[in-house]
Amino acid sequence: MMRRFSRRALIGSVWAGTAGLPFPRHTWAQRQGPEEGFEGEVAGFDLGLLDDWLTPNELFFVRNHFAAPKISAHAWKLAFSGAVSVPFELSYEQLGGEPQTELAATLECAENPAGGGLVSNAQWSGVSLAGLLKKAQPNAEARFVRFWGADGAASDGLGYARSIPISKAMSSDSLLALRMNGETLPAAHGFPARAIIPGWYAMDSVKWLRKVEVLSDAGNSSFMSAAYQRQRRSGAVTLPREPISGMKVKSVFSRPLDGAILMGRRFIVRGAAWAGTSRVRQVELSTDGGRSWKAAQLATTSASSPQQPYTWVYWNYEWRIPSPGDYELIVRATDDRGRVQPAERAKERVDPYEQNSYQRVRCKVTARI
Repeated sequence: MMRRFSRRALIGSVWAGTAGLPFPRHTWAQRQGPEEGFEGEVAGFDLGLLDDWLTPNELFFVRNHFAAPKISAHAWKLAFSGAVSVPFELSYEQLGGEPQTELAATLECAENPAGGGLVSNAQWSGVSLAGLLKKAQPNAEARFVRFWGADGAASDGLGYARSIPISKAMSSDSLLALRMNGETLPAAHGFPARAIIPGWYAMDSVKWLRKVEVLSDAGNSSFMSAAYQRQRRSGAVTLPREPISGMKVKSVFSRPLDGAILMGRRFIVRGAAWAGTSRVRQVELSTDGGRSWKAAQLATTSASSPQQPYTWVYWNYEWRIPSPGDYELIVRATDDRGRVQPAERAKERVDPYEQNSYQRVRCKVTARI
């Protein structure tokens, strides 16, 4: 059963650094925080509450660039336009009347730090994006699909917009979601409709959709040309930017929390791991600061944590503690393509994205009582 908590309490605690982990100072969320006129919302999922495979809607992380718009389903329309032969609009009722499909997917903010709570998992229900694009009949020059959100949008030249390759948009798993965990899509998560681009960082799963535009190029939105770009520096030379897309393999602890005090000689260490469009093959734990590694157990058969594409999977490890003292626990994951989390972030990276290095948790074990 899902546990319900107040989102308001979590939102406030994120800025104080108490929900999940505090944001590194170099991330966009920190640089553009409330003190600089930030109108959006950032609220992490407290990983200490990771008891259900599906994250309750009230606890699902939030990362908005602008204030969430208030949209009436009665007045809302979704337009399909651009390099198409048959442009059209759909009302909320009409979109809901299209054939529905479901998909479980983990979303992670591209700025989520190692061990951070800007990640959650949900069951999404909605309409196949590919099916709607086929109705619009993209032209031969169509290469990208751009999603326009209603947040911050005073005109088509403003507001949040992201473009993805048409090949990803035409994937059978890309959705326009209307429901989340069996409930109508909450306002904080994109009501009336949002894109779900599974396996890619969440900046492409645009909320509060108002237009789907087919283009011959990626377009000139500032959220394409400047934000969400991989940036490297070699010596004094800054290399060309590269767009980010697929989520990197990553793992996190849910228990113990950093700074925990444990008693006894056994403790079940727990957490989750995910790998974007791949699957998690292995999770390993070190209890001695990285000198040795043991395989954790993946919950691949439990109905509460099935191993599916695009979703996180639970892991656990029965730690038999040799003696009281201070310990550093480290977790790392490997996906089914053989990609392993790096121990440290590459020094040449000068952007705040794709932070999938090891999470480290320090704890103290006291004498048996």
